[in-house]
Amino acid sequence: MLSLSRNSFSQGQNIDPEIRSKIDDFIQNIYLPTTNTSTLGLSIVQNDGEVLYTTGFGYADQEKMILNGNDTQFLIASTTKSFTAVIVLRVLNEKFPDLGEKVLDTPIKKLIPAANFTFNDSRVRYSEEGCGIRSEWQYNNEMFIVAGELAGLIANSSYDELFQNLLTDLGMLNSSLVKKSDDFSNMPFRAQPYYVIENVSYPINTDLIKRGATTIAAGGLYATANDMARYMRFLLNLGNIDGQQVVPEDVMKWMTKPAIAMTPFTFKTSEEQRVASNMAYGLGLMLANYDGWQFVHHGGYFPPYSTLLSLFPEKKIAVFSSSNQGPVRLDSAVLSAFIYDTLTGVNNATEKAMERLESQRVVFAQKISKRVEAVTKFVEKSKSVKKQNEDIIGKYGSGSSGDVEIFEKFNNQTNATGLYLSYGRWAQAWMENIGGSTYYLTWDSDIIQDSYAGGDLIGAAYATVNNGTLDILLPAGEALQSMGKFELGVSLDILPEVPWAPDSCGPE
Repeated sequence: MLSLSRNSFSQGQNIDPEIRSKIDDFIQNIYLPTTNTSTLGLSIVQNDGEVLYTTGFGYADQEKMILNGNDTQFLIASTTKSFTAVIVLRVLNEKFPDLGEKVLDTPIKKLIPAANFTFNDSRVRYSEEGCGIRSEWQYNNEMFIVAGELAGLIANSSYDELFQNLLTDLGMLNSSLVKKSDDFSNMPFRAQPYYVIENVSYPINTDLIKRGATTIAAGGLYATANDMARYMRFLLNLGNIDGQQVVPEDVMKWMTKPAIAMTPFTFKTSEEQRVASNMAYGLGLMLANYDGWQFVHHGGYFPPYSTLLSLFPEKKIAVFSSSNQGPVRLDSAVLSAFIYDTLTGVNNATEKAMERLESQRVVFAQKISKRVEAVTKFVEKSKSVKKQNEDIIGKYGSGSSGDVEIFEKFNNQTNATGLYLSYGRWAQAWMENIGGSTYYLTWDSDIIQDSYAGGDLIGAAYATVNNGTLDILLPAGEALQSMGKFELGVSLDILPEVPWAPDSCGPE
């Protein structure tokens, strides 16, 4: 069952006792109950890197009754991207000091002309272009992975080695990268992953988490509250930690210069309202304002872990929070905004935070309602069509997304043979035709835990098969979205080895 206890390993000697009590009370009695979770790692830094408070709430391991503490590792997921940005800037500055900031606009092929830029992963080369380079902002894990690999290539090293060197230089000695060989059962210092259904917490298959070992540069760092406090000191002090200038100050400023515009997501509707609006993406950091003040942040989400790094540079305040339970149904920026408001003496900070939580609760409920409505309409429309007689058994493929096979298999639960979809190691599902060319997918593996951790307690998924084209559909946002289309009989063997025009990649 959920537990809201705070651990006994907190560090808070630099924080005013009254402020600490206010923060603890808000987290334990308002924030965690509202998000329907009970776990949290927290770091607060102020002034020139003074650590005000690091603590943990709830359990890192419920079975072994291990509490979250200052040195409990949380998967920070996409917050790792800011570390990758630091690594890339550090390497570029060290290898090409004469170029200065212009190195960011220099084609990679000019920086390392002898390199072979064909992707080793034969799948990635078939990915469709989402937009022209630097023409618009799109969230992209793959390009951060590429950036990390290129940094290793330029440094004549490896991304993993560069990352370990950075952690060492920052004194983040209790943090580590996720590996396929990780044995979570023998890692008492690591926050185990859980999903929550009706106030009961269940463990997640940790092999699902180890999928992150293939995307380290985009989201593979496990970090502690204490170590993240050091990282925030490093960022607030523009590359300096404990008197050591790890990265030059002028280079660190590149991270918070707008690289591409982002659409602001909200405006004030009243004088009393305090809002945060994104304006641009920098380098591994989102650039925003909070009530008119500079607000730099990056979140991370790898079900069930959710993280937020928040920096208020002009006020010299930084907040890190992370949870090992999901789903967290509300934006954790409410917590960092509350802490900021509390530290800066805003009146009624608790009441304002509660208003934001309620507003988000309403928005979340509306989004779920729209999603349910969209899925219901899709199902009703599918059921109104006569079931197809097309033989869909066979092997389907996509250059970028991989191979899927549909075959018949005996179902022990129904005591009958049924259609079965197999896609990689995890996506295994029984197929039931609900009308026309539409099939309901019943997951037959622990991948359904991704849905539970993300807030979908049914794990609904669908597939359509039309004239040899398979489309897998999952609930996302306010509708069903395609997770990939696959063509019957397509495989890497019949696709062109180089699917782009010669010399189309520069260096011009």
